[in-house]
Amino acid sequence: MSEPSGTSPPGDPPPVGPTGRSAEYWARYRALAPKYFWAEETRSASIVVAGAEGSTLKDADGRTYIDLTSQWSTNNLGNVHPEVLRASVDALGRYGFLIYFLHPHLPMIELSEKLLEIRPSPNLTRVFLELSGTGAVEAAVKHAVQTSRRPLVLSFLGQYHGLSIGTGAIGSLSSEERRHWEPYHGGSVHAPYPAPYRRPAGMSETEFGESMLGYLEEQLLRYQAAPDRIAAAILEPVACEAGIWIPPKNFVRGLRRLCDAHGWYFIADEVETGLGRTGSMWAIDHFGVAPDLLTIGKGISGGLLPISAVLGDERSMGEEGVAAGTTFAGHPAACVAASTTIDILRRDRLPERSARLGAHALKRLQEWTAWEGIGDVRGLGLCLGVELVHNKDPRRPDPKTTRAVFFDCVAHGTLPLYNYGDNVLRVQPPLTIEEPLLDQALDTLGEALRRHLPKTAS
Repeated sequence: MSEPSGTSPPGDPPPVGPTGRSAEYWARYRALAPKYFWAEETRSASIVVAGAEGSTLKDADGRTYIDLTSQWSTNNLGNVHPEVLRASVDALGRYGFLIYFLHPHLPMIELSEKLLEIRPSPNLTRVFLELSGTGAVEAAVKHAVQTSRRPLVLSFLGQYHGLSIGTGAIGSLSSEERRHWEPYHGGSVHAPYPAPYRRPAGMSETEFGESMLGYLEEQLLRYQAAPDRIAAAILEPVACEAGIWIPPKNFVRGLRRLCDAHGWYFIADEVETGLGRTGSMWAIDHFGVAPDLLTIGKGISGGLLPISAVLGDERSMGEEGVAAGTTFAGHPAACVAASTTIDILRRDRLPERSARLGAHALKRLQEWTAWEGIGDVRGLGLCLGVELVHNKDPRRPDPKTTRAVFFDCVAHGTLPLYNYGDNVLRVQPPLTIEEPLLDQALDTLGEALRRHLPKTAS
């Protein structure tokens, strides 16, 4: 593919808003919920979906789109996987709903055993079921704080752990999401996430990892929180919502050593990165460390029913009861959907497939790094990001062009993962996506970038 020309092809520009029947349905939705949908200037959608199958979505006018979102890595097996659907429907007819705290049932036992079979390390011996990724994070933190008798959690700026009051305090994806809730954010201390793209010029990634560990020891623990007041450090092994930030390996290993030295729990938040997304069953596998608590969500049930889980060690979950959970946690049909999803992931070797397709896609994306306007491309498995900046400057993000490229992609039949205000376009398709379809989507993304990026100086 040639470098960006800086000019658009002849003809009218692609539409950026809903058209046809999608526009009709869009108007109906806005009439029902005007305050709970995007304003025109902030919306990040331009179609109304009328059907989903495999790696594609279909809009109300019958147009088909390649899905590079898998709904934030929820539909890792593709949209409406038939095996998971059949198993879920059968379980609904067999069990209906049971509260697993009152009535332990076969699906919850079988799912718990399967989760331990695929755990990233043998120290994880206990299973707690929840309803959502947010609930899983809150349950993990509750176990850490209560069993350690310590009040604080160390987190990192840019991480996303959920939008409840509790997880909003633990995470720090953006200041806007914390607006109005600042008084509720006690209990967490935050350090910069070690995103290598923004390391100081001339510093190697390894040196950067060491400097960020030095900040924790020499600044945070000295001036913000004494080590014996911290219950746990919570880390996204890849910070997806922040823009596919991948920390240096020596930083993650050093954080594990700090946890051991000070008696902290190491919580790996794998709600978005787990179950094959990064080319391994768990993203933490890439760093060679064992967490004490592991949160699981999104892709666990093939995207059909809500369920999440926490895996924990004996110290955090085996010695003391902790008040956590919610009514619909561990729904029998959701447990069956999750067990079936795990079976398919293992049978079809989807983590390995994610690694192979992700390496292929990353190689293609790396061909674009010379283009003016592309600051960085990065990824592990099918968890990839393209960051747009001005003049190759990491400190000058370009959300305006990113938004234009996104809507151009949609108009041409491809749906990248994009949130309003981002300057990173993410590629997180189903792990089952057909390779020709993936290449077609990357072609579309590349051509959209060509139309909107400035011409590279000769």
